[in-house]
Amino acid sequence: MSSDSSDLLLAVNCGSSSIKFKLFEQPDLNVLISGSASNVAVKGARALIKYTVHAGQLEEEREEEEEGMAYDEVFERIINHLESSSPEHQGRHAISIVAHRVVHGGTQSDPMLIYKGHEEGLELLDKLSEFAPLHNHRSVTTVRSCLEHLPKSTQVLCFDTLFHASLPPHIYTYPLEPPKEEPPIPLRKYGAHGLSYASILRDTADFLGKPQEQCNLVVAHLGSGASVCMIRHGKSADTTMGLSPLEGLPGGTRSGSVDPILIFHHTASASEMVEQGGGVVSKAELVLNKQAGLQALAGTSDFGKIVSRLDATPRDEPAELAYALFVDRVLNFVGAYMLKLIGAGESVDGVVFSGGIGEKGARLRADVGKYLSAFGGQVDKARNESKDEDEGNVKRISSDASKIGIFVCKTDEEAQCARMARDWMNEHGRDDS
Repeated sequence: MSSDSSDLLLAVNCGSSSIKFKLFEQPDLNVLISGSASNVAVKGARALIKYTVHAGQLEEEREEEEEGMAYDEVFERIINHLESSSPEHQGRHAISIVAHRVVHGGTQSDPMLIYKGHEEGLELLDKLSEFAPLHNHRSVTTVRSCLEHLPKSTQVLCFDTLFHASLPPHIYTYPLEPPKEEPPIPLRKYGAHGLSYASILRDTADFLGKPQEQCNLVVAHLGSGASVCMIRHGKSADTTMGLSPLEGLPGGTRSGSVDPILIFHHTASASEMVEQGGGVVSKAELVLNKQAGLQALAGTSDFGKIVSRLDATPRDEPAELAYALFVDRVLNFVGAYMLKLIGAGESVDGVVFSGGIGEKGARLRADVGKYLSAFGGQVDKARNESKDEDEGNVKRISSDASKIGIFVCKTDEEAQCARMARDWMNEHGRDDS
């Protein structure tokens, strides 16, 4: 790390029970410290905070663990650690920007700025929590913590939904009459994982040596939350998540798309309101978001563990079912998006796998890849199974004979969030009047 005092940017990515963060040096966004906190506000679990201090070629790793820590407590611990780890950068006083990844921004068309005396946006953010109940309220809590612990910094809220602002009306519209009572936002498809898709598009375009606006990609962001996006001419043209992140693919604990009537037969008190994550949601939302998905089928939300059980003797039928169902749902959307691009006369630059499952799941990539043969695609076994860590952010796994590129791309939501916040502040600044 440089010994000169610096203007720092902190990127924060809040999940339903986790926080990922990176401290960057501006303007080049060199990473000084990165880390994560898991099991945050999880009953009976110990919150685990991991830090990596980046100092040139050297990296120093630290861990700390404590039971029953709430989001604001964990975030305060993180801030204190950042300060003690970078005294030469003047700690918290040098953090001028905090970039927050926020899942749902509703109709927001730009990042939102929040700072002392200008906190109106928090009310809107809280209203949107009902459309992303596992994430948005956590973001509100973290923004409030930043206002307390980093009062001189500007909070830049970078919404996942911004990337999908290009969706056309026939894609984002649901075939329903307008509701009798006006909702906080129009009831339409908004999509999610937008920062991830922007990061993947950027890196894949660089790898291909093409401008982003010329790229046509089908991207599968597969993790505990999973979605697929069709990118046409560098813009989101369709995506699987909808009004909320619940629509589309199943996830670790999410059902994905199911017959809407199902929940009323499955859960008798589906409309009953219950507390969840510091907010209030219907029991239907709780069941479909937190008690479904891979966890409901196989008893674990860990896809790696499910894959490890596939060749068990005797057969592990729950694991086999969960795996087959997940692959099938991925194929439903990847196949449809390939057909839509090719049928519209577009060439497809690549199918891209990303997210924890997409990056680590060689078996899943091979099984999906078999069906890409319908479009001339072919996965190379050796490339797909290679674990070379020096291959960069993008790795080609298609064979030389393949007519379409098939890639694995490491996504970096924190870096993308940091770039968006830095560029927005450089161009617009903030109004202190």
